[in-house]
Amino acid sequence: MKRQFVFALILATALVGCGEKKPSYEDFLRAQRQVNEKQQEISKKSEELSQLIKEINQKYPDQQIKLDSSLGLTPEQEKKLSELIQKEADISTKTMLQKLIDADKKIDELNAQIKAIEEKLPKPYVVKKGDSTRKVAMDYLMDVHKLTKEEAKKLVDQVGTFDEIVPGNYIYLYYNDGVFGAFVTQGTAKYSPEVYKRAMRKKREQEAYERGLQEGQNAAFENERSSDDK
Repeated sequence: MKRQFVFALILATALVGCGEKKPSYEDFLRAQRQVNEKQQEISKKSEELSQLIKEINQKYPDQQIKLDSSLGLTPEQEKKLSELIQKEADISTKTMLQKLIDADKKIDELNAQIKAIEEKLPKPYVVKKGDSTRKVAMDYLMDVHKLTKEEAKKLVDQVGTFDEIVPGNYIYLYYNDGVFGAFVTQGTAKYSPEVYKRAMRKKREQEAYERGLQEGQNAAFENERSSDDK
């Protein structure tokens, strides 16, 4: 009971704010669509950035650049690239380095645009370790809006599949007169839901490939052993 009260107090303060005007559901959906579009653009730019970094690292094996976040390059990495551009004599390599900086600037622009959209919404729930979007949504509906578990579940089920989340992601929640909505943004985390989902999909595909390879090797070994026994 104490946990529910604290959760309700935190969400009520964060989502309602001090005299903060609540957006309409249409505004909420528009913000969700715009943020999703920009997160997808960031995801594409991050892939472009990763490919360019791979090529640059091959060119400069002693000055490796590592991209560990879809937020883009760090100020130190940007400084290193600027220094490389100034020293580089090869035009094609210089152009590649400039493309990398341009892609990073575009990611910065998109993140700034997302932040501007988020500032027009009530404050989000900040994801902590062990959270799931579904659980946060259920708690929000039951603790803040006093819906029964059955009522909350029905609304949450209507929203559909939720994104995989990591600590630092923001969850935006909306409820008014029987209408519920929720969406996730990158927030302060290293990865947006889009990037994290793609990374997890690649990891699962790699694991499945390795399992299949191992099973194939085991089957080949068994067949060879059976042949030897005959």
